[in-house]
Amino acid sequence: MASEFGGRVALVTAAAGQGIGQATARRLAAGGARVVVTDIHERRTHAVTAAIAADYPDTTVVGYPMDAGDRDQIDKVVTEVTGTLGPVQILVNNAAVNVLGGIFDYDPAAWDRVLQVNLTGPWYLCRVTMPLMREAGGGVIVNIGSYAPDVGGNGIESPYAVTKGGLNVLTRSCAHEGGPHGIRAVTVSMGLVKGTKFVDDHPELADIPGALGVLADLTTADEIAETVAFLASDRARHITGEIVNVSGGAYMRT
Repeated sequence: MASEFGGRVALVTAAAGQGIGQATARRLAAGGARVVVTDIHERRTHAVTAAIAADYPDTTVVGYPMDAGDRDQIDKVVTEVTGTLGPVQILVNNAAVNVLGGIFDYDPAAWDRVLQVNLTGPWYLCRVTMPLMREAGGGVIVNIGSYAPDVGGNGIESPYAVTKGGLNVLTRSCAHEGGPHGIRAVTVSMGLVKGTKFVDDHPELADIPGALGVLADLTTADEIAETVAFLASDRARHITGEIVNVSGGAYMRT
């Protein structure tokens, strides 16, 4: 597994939390990628980066505090990473925020922030990294999506659902435009994920009919990370433009 990614540079957003981002960063480091941990929380970014680096001393793990919805910060991080490690060849757009409530409940500023982080940020990261991937001979974009668009956000999270639907379109757009240059793009579409802060803070979401899927339990962050690693690897070299559902079958209940 140590040579799975052959030292390719992998940038993961929101990688210093307790859920999918950190699990993905760890899995990519385990496979020999040089991992760039980015997260909006500065202290947590440095702490998680140090912990992953200690666990995987045979590869490089660096951390950059970064708001995934801030273009200036994205430019700065990508420029520094390119100058020190080389071009990003694996991009995992994991950062996301959510706001619960009906259309008339949340403040318009909350809508703007959800779109900024969940959709505009990933688009901009694709925009600045795809030319680097092209020059390097190829790369992979993995967008972390959701089955929320298929159920209209269950009537309680329409901003999130709208952005994740848009992310699916972005994935396919990048697949079309990047394909001739050896760049693949895929979405991992999740349901509720065990152990994430959002699910821990809102356990009532598991009571929504169909939320647990046909397997009747929650997906784990490690299971999402393993899927990301497969899709980012050469084993999946002919998988692009796809929406891969990892939701315990919740998708089938939409």
